[in-house]
Amino acid sequence: MQYKFKAFGLNIISDFPFQASKIDEKGFFDVTIKSGSVKNHLENSTFKGVSFESNLKQFLLIIPNVAKFLIEEGNKITIDADKTAELREIELFLLGSALSVILMQRSIVPFHGSAFEKEGKAVIITGNSGAGKSSLLRYFINKGYKALSDDVCALNEQDNKIVLTPSYPSSKIWADVLDIYNISKEEEKQVRPDIEKYKINFEEDFSEKITEVEAIYILQSNNDIDFSIDEIKGFNKFTKLKQNLYRPKFPEAMGKEKETFIILNKLAQQIKLYNIFRSKSIKQFMQFNKFAKQNIIG
Repeated sequence: MQYKFKAFGLNIISDFPFQASKIDEKGFFDVTIKSGSVKNHLENSTFKGVSFESNLKQFLLIIPNVAKFLIEEGNKITIDADKTAELREIELFLLGSALSVILMQRSIVPFHGSAFEKEGKAVIITGNSGAGKSSLLRYFINKGYKALSDDVCALNEQDNKIVLTPSYPSSKIWADVLDIYNISKEEEKQVRPDIEKYKINFEEDFSEKITEVEAIYILQSNNDIDFSIDEIKGFNKFTKLKQNLYRPKFPEAMGKEKETFIILNKLAQQIKLYNIFRSKSIKQFMQFNKFAKQNIIG
């Protein structure tokens, strides 16, 4: 049986029942995902990283005890799953790293962040893993704003503007944040058995509209109890944007540095960019969310 879903504006047909936006498509598919045997190395690799290697047409991603992903020419993924791996673990890396490679092979830039729609424009919240991007996105969803993406934002140029193509209607949230929002922690939605993070769906709170990017907020945590925000200007904007790419070594590995530079340079000229600081303390969680809403929404 094959399964059909949509992510990042791409119609995908798959041997695996991943939990993205289901579609009833009967025609053309942008990406095919197959189960199959994958070798441990590429025959003609031009770049090797810690868990991956690549050439201009292929990308091999190896996640120990989960799967090997062979990603080719922006339209095909072969998954060689470990016998001990659960579907939710395979899905975690497919919807993140593997599809980010597909995007890059198609000259679409994957940016690390969560995004929502504000008055017809996209606002992206970026920052290191664990900074609180998905948690803040949940807060804005609860305030009535439509989510556009979680974890990976697909950016490309359209009509001389850098736009975001929405991903799929779910996010991954830590257990202590779910407790604050009184959201139940269902074992089957835990992203990996050893990680206290859960997949939460929000179909009714998701927009599939391709949206111009207006602003990006770099979320940073510290030991202070106060919150602050400051605008980043000049060449520092490009540097900060580059630092927050999703899998920042992948463009070099795939020969996509030029395309990535063009998109980030135009993005830097188009948007407002801010650092926004929060306390690491979970006790300050809701106070910071209110501070963020006041400064992001007004």
